[in-house]
Amino acid sequence: MFRPSPKPLIPDRVRKITGSFSWIDHRLITQGWFDVLSRDEILTYLWWTTVGDKNGISFYSDEKTATRLKLSVPQIQTARQGLVEKQLVVYRSGVIQVLDLPRRFL
Repeated sequence: MFRPSPKPLIPDRVRKITGSFSWIDHRLITQGWFDVLSRDEILTYLWWTTVGDKNGISFYSDEKTATRLKLSVPQIQTARQGLVEKQLVVYRSGVIQVLDLPRRFL
């Protein structure tokens, strides 16, 4: 059944791309990634997706990330390790890269 797209509730507040831009891949939901990620992994992944450059690179330290997310440094490190193991990010020498999502079969 056809369902028309809803109209914005506040048309003059529709989001616009200004300056830098990031996006959240909808496959995080459609491929069930949120179902297998911990709360801290989700929060940390969304942070790195937001602050990364066009290649998904972030230079934020664990300390700065922890402060911004109101987590401890060990929580950031544990979340990062989980994301690395799931092949969602890569980490080398203080640099994080958010990777293209691998295919997840439900």
